[in-house]
Amino acid sequence: MTDRSSDRALDEQRVARVVSAQFPELRGSAVRRLGSGWDHELFVLGDDECVFRFPKRAERVPWLLRELEIVGRVAPVLGAVVPRFDYLGAPSEEFPYPFVGYRFVRGVEADHPLAPRQAVAQQLARLLAALHGIDPAGVPATPVGREDEDSVSTGISRLLRVAALVGERFADPAGSLAAPYLSGDVRAPETPGPATHRLCHNDICAEHLIVDPRSGRLVGLLDWTDAMVTDPVVDFVGLITVGHYGFISDVAAAYVSCGGQVIDASFWERLVWWCRTLTLTWLGEALEEHPSEVDRHIQWVERAFAEPDITMSHRE
Repeated sequence: MTDRSSDRALDEQRVARVVSAQFPELRGSAVRRLGSGWDHELFVLGDDECVFRFPKRAERVPWLLRELEIVGRVAPVLGAVVPRFDYLGAPSEEFPYPFVGYRFVRGVEADHPLAPRQAVAQQLARLLAALHGIDPAGVPATPVGREDEDSVSTGISRLLRVAALVGERFADPAGSLAAPYLSGDVRAPETPGPATHRLCHNDICAEHLIVDPRSGRLVGLLDWTDAMVTDPVVDFVGLITVGHYGFISDVAAAYVSCGGQVIDASFWERLVWWCRTLTLTWLGEALEEHPSEVDRHIQWVERAFAEPDITMSHRE
């Protein structure tokens, strides 16, 4: 099982002490837990004024420090949708790792019924075209050399580990379509070489895309921890958590019209394979660790195994 554990207890009282000791202007602010991900625990201070992120383990600290550098590189290009780290906390006896704080991004996740999909598609396309246009030279490498991994082999291994658990959850037609993936019998797509790689967010999904439901504007592209130079298809795959393949196709079409340059001949084959492989994997991990989220994950799997509604005419 993926290690998502924390190596120390962190509650509202400790967070209040840690933050107020370094940022006196926030002393006395109410603190509430916002949530916990793979890498960080999140707390909100004040009347939803700012969010503080605390690494859960020592091995996540290099990733956070690298994220600071990545954000400094992409924020001037992408603008206000990238949260700026207004507070940079230092290690202390109370909490031994650096931590960060940024303004609370108000809105709804991109799969919310109030989030207008077509408007989101257009805005996201412009952001991705700008992001992938950033010169990848000098982008700091991941702390564990993830760029050098065989991502396809890693993806298959992750899925096969949870395959038996996932297989028990499906009836036809999704079950029959998923079975070859769960047995490892689907041919993996060829991955293009490094010459096609771009700086990617690498974790775009509904919960990292925040939309103002009143204006329809995309106001937040959150969590740059996993950003890296890689195959740009990764920034389209997670959109299966927002909508069907038709939505992803809309984003890709607008992306090309905005100057995107990576819709190559095997793009759609890679995208569908990854959508199906990853949604099955995420479902398996949810069954292991977050049973309350299983229904949401099943919906994503069903989208991934629907007939791809993809417009091919905007391929380069």
